[in-house]
Formats: sequence, structure tokens, C-alpha cells
Amino acid sequence: MQKHDEADSRAIDEELTRLLQSGCPVVLRSCRHRRQVTREGGMFLVCDADGNMEPGCRCGMGLYVGDTRFLSGLVMTLQGSLPTLLSHSTETNRRSEVEWMNPRLTLDEGAELPQETLYGRTIRELGDAVHERVRLVNYHHDAVRLRLDIDFQADFADIFEVRGVSCGRPGAFLRTRREDESIIFAYQGADDLLRETRLTFERPPASVRLERLGAAAARATMTFVIDVGGRGADTVLGWRITPQSRTPRRHVPIGGQPLAGGGMGAIQPATLHTSHEVLNLMLDRCRRDPASLTTRYDTGPIAGAGLPWYGAPFGRDSLLTAMQTQWLGPELARGTLRYLARWQARTVDPYRDAEPGKIMHEVRSGELANLGRIPHTPYYGSVDSTPLFLILLSETFRWTGNPALLDEHWDAAERALMWLEGYGDRDGDGFVEYQTASPVGLTAQGWKDSHDRVPHEDATLASPPIALVEVQGYAWDARVRLAELYALREQRILAERLLQDADRLQKSFERQFWCPETGSYALALDADKRQVRTRTSNPGHALWSGIVPRRRIPAVARSLMGPALFSGWGIRTPAADSPVYNPLSYHNGSVWPHDNAIIAAGLARAGFKDEALRIPEGMVQAAQHFPYLRLPELFCGFARQGDASTPVPYPVACAPQAWAAGAFYLMFQAILGIQPEAPAGILRIREPVLPRWLDQVTVHGLRLGKASIDLHFQRYGAGTTARVLRKQGPVRALIEG
Repeated sequence: MQKHDEADSRAIDEELTRLLQSGCPVVLRSCRHRRQVTREGGMFLVCDADGNMEPGCRCGMGLYVGDTRFLSGLVMTLQGSLPTLLSHSTETNRRSEVEWMNPRLTLDEGAELPQETLYGRTIRELGDAVHERVRLVNYHHDAVRLRLDIDFQADFADIFEVRGVSCGRPGAFLRTRREDESIIFAYQGADDLLRETRLTFERPPASVRLERLGAAAARATMTFVIDVGGRGADTVLGWRITPQSRTPRRHVPIGGQPLAGGGMGAIQPATLHTSHEVLNLMLDRCRRDPASLTTRYDTGPIAGAGLPWYGAPFGRDSLLTAMQTQWLGPELARGTLRYLARWQARTVDPYRDAEPGKIMHEVRSGELANLGRIPHTPYYGSVDSTPLFLILLSETFRWTGNPALLDEHWDAAERALMWLEGYGDRDGDGFVEYQTASPVGLTAQGWKDSHDRVPHEDATLASPPIALVEVQGYAWDARVRLAELYALREQRILAERLLQDADRLQKSFERQFWCPETGSYALALDADKRQVRTRTSNPGHALWSGIVPRRRIPAVARSLMGPALFSGWGIRTPAADSPVYNPLSYHNGSVWPHDNAIIAAGLARAGFKDEALRIPEGMVQAAQHFPYLRLPELFCGFARQGDASTPVPYPVACAPQAWAAGAFYLMFQAILGIQPEAPAGILRIREPVLPRWLDQVTVHGLRLGKASIDLHFQRYGAGTTARVLRKQGPVRALIEG
């Protein structure tokens, strides 16, 4: 084992603290590579556009399983030169295709091979392993013999180390060995897991060179001599990369053991088809991305947040993704509720910010987590996961009408409510606040969880405990929804008590958060109950929850849709006239699609559908400028300037990102006015509206309880009609407006 002295340990702990408390991906360094990500089950791979993984690249390239990088380098060369890229695609998420040709090459016998002579196609597919196949076609009139080298490197780095922490290597790198037709990299972790990467080739290489790269990495270079006949002849080379972990005794990863297959389940989800062909392609992408990020456990499917940095289950992200896609089918919501209920905190653990009833923030399963070096086992530093859990439980019941769902999660729901009323309200004033108790805990615990994301107008940071505006809305909504469920379970005294609590919270919220100077609600209250008056997108979440009284809605809508917040592509996190505004910032000036979707849903709920329509319009136009018509986690907050402008990418945004993919679905549910009432067998369509650039939307296979219904929406001038095409089972559609 690699040893560290006390000074080394202190330095490592300081770096871990810096990373964990920052709340954003620390790898914020520019990179010349265009990152491509593929994923299947619990495995994902990050490479550049030509399929290579350059060792030491600053954007985290590699093959990952269980928060460990099993392969840190893969570079293929012809006669020592990189091929020339023609095209690349990761359209299907689990499969990549790269087309390339040769540059001008000097062959071993001294002859010159002109460029554009050889055509190559590399197909890489993730499944039980990484399966890779290279086809090489010769368009020269003569046969060609050339050298093809493949350089592999492995470092078995924990993902937190990849993200910027020089944490040392607690385990031991073992000797790389040959075994039959395979090359095996191996690392014996201090957590007793033996991690191996096995390289297996369909044909034996002409030579193999194995090297040790210091104490914590190794390289294996395979050299193949390739003979290709003349004019149209081809040859194929294939190999398999198999990451595996094993231990002499049974080991269950923190967070649970993923099951084979992944995905959201075999039941056909509802589908949307529109009269806008580009939008149809975007919606198809939005359907595929959450599925590709979803892992199936024995509790069911749950979506990870995003790749490459956040491929693990997250409380807030997983809950909101399930909420956004609920109307496509309840399977993801059910799996998310079960997983998070299983890991609901039962005891007080300051290191992990755990308190009884609290829903987790993030869980990790790498070596640092297994050793307890990081608190993600799970970590509970999220102030909003707990009320969002209650909201998702209610919403899933509204879609399914299944009382067994409530029976299954009722104990967890009551524990979550007790957390809201107890630990969540740190000073007894009725608001839910956060303050980390962990020495490495997040200092900001809302969805904008970077350390500097609750600034006063003069840019000084608010002091904790902090009560966020959106969290009070979530807490209000959770109480109202729980009151409805208590009444259904014939516990009317508790239902009435919750409604009274919600009423008191709404009045206190109005009294202490309303800010006449900004014409909106304050971002937060600090430890001294001073308003944090920085104008942000957060009050839009309060619209979504319903806590905002009707008389305040027009002012909040004007604030959100004014030029300081609305960039033309979407609503920025803080307003452009704020002293902390920076369009290049992760949270202080960028545009987040999921944030915009929640705000659009809030505006539509409040009856401001014209304003709500501007958000999907901006997002549809923005998505057309990103690869695969995919909305990324976020993009920069620069104002849209004329028809020729394009949204500016944020350099290390996750793509795919689950709640960015779910954003379009939430926006369309909102503007179509779809509201489920499964316990009563009613699907309510309230004041549907389509934007001026969209004539028709058809929803097929929308499930409400045990029933199914098809709907068609048609725009006529300024009006939109809705009609039922088909229904099966006990469902009644009520179309209003």
C-alpha cells in the first residue's frame, strides 16, 4: 500500500474539502477536445470526437464503472500518426461510430502512402463490456502493409480524483499481466476490492509492450501488422475491454447493486408527436437521454443526474427528473421513490449531514466512498430533496390512483414530514433552513449548490442558516398535498392541521420574503432574517409550487420575463443587472433548462401561458445549436443578439443531463394543461395553448391509473383545441377553456 505521512493526509483532506464544498465540477479547465459520452447500465465512457481517450486530458476522459476509471487512455495510430477524422456520432447513447481516413504515411519499407487512401470505420458499443471493431478499406490500387498501434492506459482513479483532488492512491497498483489472449491491468483497493481491466483481442498482436507509469498507472501498447489487399479490399480488427471488480468476500456497493439491463422498464411509455419535425427529433432525444442515464436496482429504475461527473443517483435531480417525465409513465417515479425511501436517513450523522427523515443528496460507490474518506455513503446535504420526495409521492398517486403506493411509502412520508417540521426548521420560525454540520459538507444546499450562490446585492455571501425562497414553496406544496392524502386515508384531523400549517407558512412567506424594491420575492433569508434581495430565477419555483398569492403573480412574471433575467434563450440564474452576474459562471448568470421548465410550469399554473410559451420557444431554438439537438445541463447567459446569434456552451456542462432532457416534457405538460386526477378517474385538460410555431400535438398512450387515452391538440389562430382520439379503461377527460 502507498503510505502517506501526516502532512500528506492534511493536504489531501484540504483538497477533498475544497472539492466537496464547492458544489460544482472542479474540472473547469478548457480542453481542445470535443467530448463524447456513451453509457449503458452502470458503465460510461468519455472520449474525444475521434474515439480516442488522450491520457492526462483535463476533461476526464476514460472508461468508468462504480465511480472508478478503469481505463484512462486509448489512442490508435497508423504508422505512428493519428488518423484524420471524417465524422463521428453517439446518436444512440450506448454506441459510437467514427469514420476516418489516413494522413500521408511513410510505410516501413520506405514507400509513401498518399493521404485519403484508406477509409476506416470504428464502431464502439457498450454492453457487458466495451466491444470495439475497426474496419479498414483500401482504395489504393496496390495492397498495403502498415503498422497499427493501440496504446491503452489504466489508472483506476476515483472519480473525485479525476475531478481535481490529488488524494493519493490508498491502494496498490499491481503488475500488468498477460493471461491467455488477454492483457490485464489490476489495482488492489484499500477497500478490499480488486479492480481489473481486461483487454481481449480477436487476433493476436505482433508485439505487446507493457510499462509501469510511476506508482499509480500502467500502459500496454499493442502493435498489429495489417495487410490490406488493393482497390476495395478490407480487413477487420476487433477487441473487448472488460472492467470488473471482485473481492474474496461478498461486497455490496454503497447505494446498492445495479441489475443487468438498466432502463426504465418494458412497459410502453406515452409518446408525443408534433407537426414540427425538428421538435419531434428533440423530443425523441429527450426520451432517450433519461433512459440512458437510468440504472435499475432491485428497487426499480432511478435516473442518475448527468455525465460525466454526476452519473450516480441524486436526491434532487432524480426526483425532479421523475417528476418531469411522470406523464410518460410512472415506472421511473416508482423506482425513484423506492430507492430514496430505502436510503432515507434514520439517525443523526453530522459528517454526512444526515438527520432522521431526511432524503439523501448523493450516493457514491468508489474507493474513497467505501473507505469513508468522503461522506457520500450517502450524503444528505440537500435542503430540498425531502419536500420534493413528498411532492413526487403525491404526484405519482395522482397519476396512478394506487393506494398500495401510499401504503408502501407512508412511513417514509411521515418521517419526511417530521424532518420538515423538526430538523428542517432550525430556529422554529416555520421556514426550512440549511446549514452544514459536516467539515466537508456543501455550504450551499439548494439546487444552486456552489459555495457562492446565495449572495447579497453587494456580493457578500449570506450567512447560514439560510432559508431559500423555492424551498419554502416546496414545503408549502408538500403540506397541501399531504393534507389531501391524509384526508383520503380518513385522517382528517391531521389533514386539517397540515392545511393550517400551510396557511401560516404562506402568510409568513408573504410577510418576510416579498421585496417591494425588486418587485419580486427575495432569494433567501440569512441567519439574521435579512432578505437576500439579489434578483434570481428562484421565485419562479415558488410560482410552480403555488405558494405565491394571486395578487403577486403579475409582478413576479414581469420580473422573470424582463430583459435582465430572460436572455432570449431562457431565464438566467441571477439577473444581468446584479453585481454578481457573470454569464460564464456555473450558477451566477448561466441558463439552466430544468430551471426554465419549472418556471414555465409555474407561469402556466398561474394562468400566464403567453409568458410561459416564450420559454419553450427559446429552448427549442437553443437546442438546435447543440449536438444531437440535446439541451445540456446549462449554457452561458449571454443575451441573444439578432437572428445570427447562438447560445454559448458552458465548457464542462454535463451532456446528457437527466433533468435537462426532461425539461421539454414538463414544459409541454404545462402548456397543454394536462392535470391527472386518477383517484377520481379524471384527466383534466385546462386551457391548453400551443405556440405560434406549432400547429399540432398528439399524445399517444397517456396512462391514468389502469386507463389509457390518446389526445390531439390543434392550434387555430390564437386558440387551441383539445379532443380525445381514443380511450381505454375507466377515464373521463374534462376539457376546460
